[in-house]
Amino acid sequence: MNGVINITIFGTMGTNNMKTLKLSNDEYRQKQGVSNSDLMLIERSPSDYAWSQNAPRDALKTAAFDFGTALHTAMLEPEKFNDQVVVYTQTKTRETKAFQEFMLGQGDGAIILLESEYDKLRFAVDGARHHPAVNRLLTIKSDKEGSIFVKDKERDIIKKIRPDLDYVSYGLPILGDLKSSADLADWRQDARWKNPLFTHGYAHTAAYYMDVASEHYGKSIDEYIFIVVQKKIEMGRYPVAAITITREELEMLGAFDQVNYNLDTYATCLHSNNWDSVEKFPMFGNDGEILIEDA
Repeated sequence: MNGVINITIFGTMGTNNMKTLKLSNDEYRQKQGVSNSDLMLIERSPSDYAWSQNAPRDALKTAAFDFGTALHTAMLEPEKFNDQVVVYTQTKTRETKAFQEFMLGQGDGAIILLESEYDKLRFAVDGARHHPAVNRLLTIKSDKEGSIFVKDKERDIIKKIRPDLDYVSYGLPILGDLKSSADLADWRQDARWKNPLFTHGYAHTAAYYMDVASEHYGKSIDEYIFIVVQKKIEMGRYPVAAITITREELEMLGAFDQVNYNLDTYATCLHSNNWDSVEKFPMFGNDGEILIEDA
């Protein structure tokens, strides 16, 4: 068997209704448009965004196990799991030459798991089913992993999003977002320096997705729900939670202002084809970021 075992996915968590454009993640990335992750790089520095688009990648490093990617496939698109995920059984570590050669031979888009990683994923997914709110969000009708593209006529740019769970076509003005987290307790913190809404920019994510989806559907999206699965085991389980934030709460946090600022910066750089920039130290904020001009 060459160290590979066939996988039987652990059940089906809801149906996948095709109400939005169905693209693979790679196809979505290749399509024209500015994504949320692009805007987060723009906020840090337009040069960082340009670098991310053009710098070569180390294939060995990018093929490493990504718990979040595997979790998304298992929970949102289980019908694709067997095609995208390979479990390697010949070693218990990723550091062996044999494993690294095997990993490189799998090609782009493959998720390679050790048996221990597969067991961890299986327990996490099965555990999520037993959380009533999470199970409900995963099993009620929604478009899963659909792609949305919107033309911003004012800025003359294309905006794009790929909601994990889109309930709008089924009468609920809500989007859902599946996240894996090192520590679920961080999500329950009041402090900005600790909560992923700020440390990982998830307030920005929610605001951008809600705005683009609202434009696409022609109706206001008023709620964004994070389904959070902890990657660290506690008492034999992987904790899970459903945490919601509203449009009004995001407005109070200034998230929509942040999105618009980043969109304006992106449009300016795109139309001038000038991405040269330097970063500022975070204690001095983002305003006034220097764009380098030719002498």
